[in-house]
Amino acid sequence: MKKVAKGAGISFIGSVTGRCLFFALQVIIARFFSTEVFGLFTLGLTVTRIAELIARLGLHMGTMRFVSIYRKDDVGKLKGILISAPLISFSNGILIGGLIYFFAGTIAESIFYKPALTNVIKNFALAVPFMSSMTIIAMASQGFHTARFSVYIKDIIQPSANIVFVILFIKLGYAVSGIVFAFTLSYVTAVLAGFFFITRQFPIIKKRDIKPVYEIRKLLSYSTPLLFNGFLAFLILWTNTLMLGYMKTPREVGVYRAASQVPIFLTLILTAFNSIYAPAIADMYHRGQMGRLGKIFKTTTRWVFLLTLPFTLILIFSAGEILTIFGRDYIKEGIPVLRIIAIAQFINCATGGVAFTLTMTGKQKTDMINNMVMVVVNVALNYFLIPKYGCLGAAIATGISIGTVNFSRLWEVYFIYKIQPYNMSYMPGIACGTIGIIILYTLDKYFLVEEYLLINNYLLNHATLIKLVSNGLVVCIIFVVGFIIKGFREEDRFVLDAITKKFKSNIFKLKVE
Repeated sequence: MKKVAKGAGISFIGSVTGRCLFFALQVIIARFFSTEVFGLFTLGLTVTRIAELIARLGLHMGTMRFVSIYRKDDVGKLKGILISAPLISFSNGILIGGLIYFFAGTIAESIFYKPALTNVIKNFALAVPFMSSMTIIAMASQGFHTARFSVYIKDIIQPSANIVFVILFIKLGYAVSGIVFAFTLSYVTAVLAGFFFITRQFPIIKKRDIKPVYEIRKLLSYSTPLLFNGFLAFLILWTNTLMLGYMKTPREVGVYRAASQVPIFLTLILTAFNSIYAPAIADMYHRGQMGRLGKIFKTTTRWVFLLTLPFTLILIFSAGEILTIFGRDYIKEGIPVLRIIAIAQFINCATGGVAFTLTMTGKQKTDMINNMVMVVVNVALNYFLIPKYGCLGAAIATGISIGTVNFSRLWEVYFIYKIQPYNMSYMPGIACGTIGIIILYTLDKYFLVEEYLLINNYLLNHATLIKLVSNGLVVCIIFVVGFIIKGFREEDRFVLDAITKKFKSNIFKLKVE
């Protein structure tokens, strides 16, 4: 359990780092190019993600599983997996990438009705084999029961290389083709780094006297059924982008992409607490300790609620200032999108680890149905809302679908297990939030900088900084005072101790290893 906890913590730190680096990459692209170019880049990336998902064939999960099984007892089969899985994925990536390249014009003109997208898709197609094989190699590394090499490959090296190559091609005067080529080169770099790390973990792979034993049929029979789960996850994340690209202009795709990326950072808090909560669920459920499980469910959810609420308020009341990071062209249409998605992600966080509560107690099919319903609701709402409201309609569709699925999960957990995460201990947080809304609304009313933002295109200027700092200070003071007045409950101290111990050990391990 200790090793699992450390691995989960390292994965979380890597996920935060990778997400920040990818966010920085998108800011760079948005700042140096138009909203149309950023939108075309986003659509090309979406098509490429679909191609990579097909090329991967679910092998990332199969590779991790069989590497974990064979790593100690069967060197030949382990070597066979480490050779065959990336090779199959790379070969399939060449095939799928080739098809995407060949049909790029059809996809761009007949599906998205955007001829300018043709060359973007063609350039992205070159990345498909490297994307799929990088994921396989990273997950193979995790099969050795260590997360750090996987973090290095996919969360640090690839996004860092991407930023470096993008800046280089911008300096050389390239436009969208340079951005996409930089994307491909970053995955080539990550694949090479991945092979280096794999040979470090399993050095005897280079020895010719050890014959690889290939179990391709067994590997594929386990992996390919997981494609459905992958597609479901993809649709949850990318449906809005695809439908915006189909129904609207690249400009609206770019605005939506920029505005929707910021609130996703709220989910990092939920991810952190789920890494503590999830491992305990199955054990307590198995022992029949539902009362204790209910208490931890309440405590972790309340902490996520209290920590995400202040950041949500800052996002809502500083939306325009935050969007200046991308440029003035994103502000006017992006503000309502950012606010709606911030509220949606807050609802997602405020329901806590409700999805894990279902899946870790044997109700995986129930939650899979929840996800399918979420996709159907999202597609239907996008179909009706995007033609009339554009990127705002996509945001509304996202908000309603996220709210629907999370409230459904809450009801299911209560109906099945008679537990729910809410009680009167939330009232101090709600009171602080209400006070914060009143003060921030008043400041927003008398401290208007939106017109200033729309006529200035600086990355950050004194007006935006003053507004951001003032909003942040107001929220921090309100919630800190609220915590001091209310004090900590006994279960709060338990959670604080768990967080402190876990992340101290993870940071130390990262430094040492």
